Amino acid sequence: MSVSFKEFAGSPVETRGPEGMRARRVLLCAWDDRQDVIDQVLGDGYEFGGSSRARYPDTPDVVAMRTRSEPFADDLAPQAFDNLTEGLNQYNGFAKVTVEYELLVPSERADAITVESGTFLTYRQGISQMTVTLPEDSLSWQDEPSEFVPSNAVPSIRIPLIEHQLTWHRVVSPPWQAIRNGAGTVNDAAFLGAAAATVLFDGTNAEPEFLRIGDLARAELAWRIVYVFREKAVKTGSGEIVGWNHAYRPLPVADPGWDELADANGNRPYRSSDFSQLFQFATE
Repeated sequence: MSVSFKEFAGSPVETRGPEGMRARRVLLCAWDDRQDVIDQVLGDGYEFGGSSRARYPDTPDVVAMRTRSEPFADDLAPQAFDNLTEGLNQYNGFAKVTVEYELLVPSERADAITVESGTFLTYRQGISQMTVTLPEDSLSWQDEPSEFVPSNAVPSIRIPLIEHQLTWHRVVSPPWQAIRNGAGTVNDAAFLGAAAATVLFDGTNAEPEFLRIGDLARAELAWRIVYVFREKAVKTGSGEIVGWNHAYRPLPVADPGWDELADANGNRPYRSSDFSQLFQFATE
């Protein structure tokens, strides 16, 4: 049910910067209606792109993210209580409700990943590196092809690692088992445009994400899950792109190069898995 309110003069305040647009509106409503106004602003908290949280007028991607309410009345005399956990000051006047909006859009970089309805992904990218020392006597000098590089001059190469951080918002049923099973595995198919076996699922950070105060005055929470993936894509001299299961092979001398590792049973150092399972709710 909609609740009537007024907006203070001087509201709204809008800012625009590298993080996008933000805004603040200050509303006036009856004191007893303040929770209804907050519910109208925050909705049920689950949907993204729908009608749940209030959108900033004429700017649908700017969404109400937090509120603050306080008395705005002329009867501000102290009120007496004998139990700290029961009862609050009551006012015959009004409440001032401050609403803060933020730009909240799914990342175009993660468009190829399908997530559960009511959730969305944001994306960040970073970079690190690893250094690999090549095996002794595996290389020779270009001008002296019969002379192998000695052990005291063994070269090393620097391999850039692209760090992909995908943050999954409003996850009401995290796939904990899929996270546990997938950690330390590589992609079994193309992922974020990277070839199979070049992306390692390196771990997860998860923390509660407030949705709203629901029925019975209890907080309704979901999870915000940050997935960290590291892309190792070695561009070999032959033009091939190799990933986490490859190492530089010095032998035979006539044909050295990057090769995939496997044990006697054909098992690779890194098992592959389907990363799409990380973006599906857990099933009971």
